[in-house]
Amino acid sequence: MLLRIITMILLSLCSQWIAAAAIGEKCSSCRACKEIKVSGSLGWYPLLMEDKQSGKVEGVAIELMRMIGREINTPVTFVKHPWKRMLRHLELGTVDIVLGIYKTKKRALIYNYSSAFLINEARVFTRADKVFELTHLKDLIGLKGDIPLGGSFGDRFDDFAKRHLEISELKGPSVKIRRLILGRSDFFVADYDHAIQVINQELIASSEKIVALALVVAKNPVYFAMSKRSSCAALTKTIFSSLQRLVDKNTVPLIIDRQKSMWPE
Repeated sequence: MLLRIITMILLSLCSQWIAAAAIGEKCSSCRACKEIKVSGSLGWYPLLMEDKQSGKVEGVAIELMRMIGREINTPVTFVKHPWKRMLRHLELGTVDIVLGIYKTKKRALIYNYSSAFLINEARVFTRADKVFELTHLKDLIGLKGDIPLGGSFGDRFDDFAKRHLEISELKGPSVKIRRLILGRSDFFVADYDHAIQVINQELIASSEKIVALALVVAKNPVYFAMSKRSSCAALTKTIFSSLQRLVDKNTVPLIIDRQKSMWPE
């Protein structure tokens, strides 16, 4: 009889410990969400651009996020990080959302993705006097190319480049343009709209000309990615649903048209 009582007490205690552990596990990321910390690649037209005088960040991605923040009554704060460091912060939850990212199989295992809010065309750029035929990715084999540091152009291009191409990862679009002009590379890969914006600014006083080849290397949907460890993780579905409603209302092209005058072409 005594043994049965002791056994029942122990089982009861074990049940309580297990329940407490389950609650602790469930609420490990349930800290109060007082603000949403966002980040992204500054200078990525038309997503995120920084006014050099005021330091204010503008662009379609941050404007969408500010609209969502107002809708859910939660302040949005932009924090600056280099791209690779930013992705690490996103993984750890010290950054809640990255505003503008491509999806890869590896990334999809780490972050929660929204629906796409924009489609970017990736193209190959080269000097006008060094134009070469490009009908397939295999035509790039044997040439020297550059891509953004930590950048991705989808699984198809990334896998092919890793296996077959001589590619350098470089920080900042201006570096890729200078290397191409100096003949240190044969091409670079970039999002078409963003690259045209930067090329026009960089070569304004130059006789050199850089052109985009006709082949679209990839059509890359652009997403928001939210940390699975974010203190605001409980708002993931709400934020992504709000983003989708804005996209459905054709908000993205309206923002781009409104902000075009702010950024020289």
